[in-house]
Amino acid sequence: MTVLVTGGTGLIGSNICRLLIEQGDGVRALVRAGSDHQPLVDAGVEPVVGDITDRAAVVSAAQGCDAIVHSAAVLGFNQQDPGEQRATNVDGARHVFDAAEAHGIRAVALSTTTFFRHDTPLTERSPVVDEPSDDPYTVTKAAAFRDAMQRVERGADVVVVVSGGAFGPGLSVPRAMAVTSFNRALRGALNGKLREYVRYPVPWVFAEDVAAASVAAITRGATGTKYLAFGREDAQSTASFLNVALEVAGSDERVTDVVLDEDDPDARERWGPSLVALARRTFPTPWFDNARTRAELGYEPRPLRDALEITVDWLRANGQIS
Repeated sequence: MTVLVTGGTGLIGSNICRLLIEQGDGVRALVRAGSDHQPLVDAGVEPVVGDITDRAAVVSAAQGCDAIVHSAAVLGFNQQDPGEQRATNVDGARHVFDAAEAHGIRAVALSTTTFFRHDTPLTERSPVVDEPSDDPYTVTKAAAFRDAMQRVERGADVVVVVSGGAFGPGLSVPRAMAVTSFNRALRGALNGKLREYVRYPVPWVFAEDVAAASVAAITRGATGTKYLAFGREDAQSTASFLNVALEVAGSDERVTDVVLDEDDPDARERWGPSLVALARRTFPTPWFDNARTRAELGYEPRPLRDALEITVDWLRANGQIS
């Protein structure tokens, strides 16, 4: 196959590109002008300069491809620009779906958990909540998911892969350490600079495992299905996750959970609207059940500790931690 990947310089996207190359597929990556995409070129990826916000560029880049994997996104953080979120997360997704339909190929789109009904364990069949939280990231990702499902009803071939909290090595170290990356939280904790984090449960997952699910979804996924690319263990707080990394690294330091004060007027500014929205929700135990994803995609994520051992070694090797 030849596969077009958007967001290929990012953490999950670069792992998708690498896995496709390793299994013998041709990979074309849509990259913005001026971006550092040399690590992709070195891995054997064909770069195509264009922007996800430009419909014509996306349609053109997909010419001659057998599938598109859409991992480009503006993620949630403490500062979120609604216009920027909409341009990439809604309009960009629409352009990918338009390109897939124009060329008669499958689109595999990466998504998030934050807008699904979650009063029972999250599964591949969990519906979208009627009124998702109002943070720009959740609003825009929910809109893109609805667009995908409406197109499926009209005959389009779209599969969705929902990622958990992804971490681990990427082809580009600077992009893998982006401000919204959990790798950055790992670096902060391991360097003794991050000592507390707002508490809410996260289904932690090695980025390469999300990529493996995305690659499998190209040929094994069922149209209109969302697959849950989470880790082997149940969801746990960021502090708990970081403390496993500290154990792996041999550090006696620990990160403390911060229980959000409902009346804290500075919470959104400190932690960001997306994390505050999550911290104010209640979740079931177990947090998820992705048996269908494991069965249909042959999905077998690594144990958390194993994944963190790889990540800590990678951070050390690249001068991110002492």
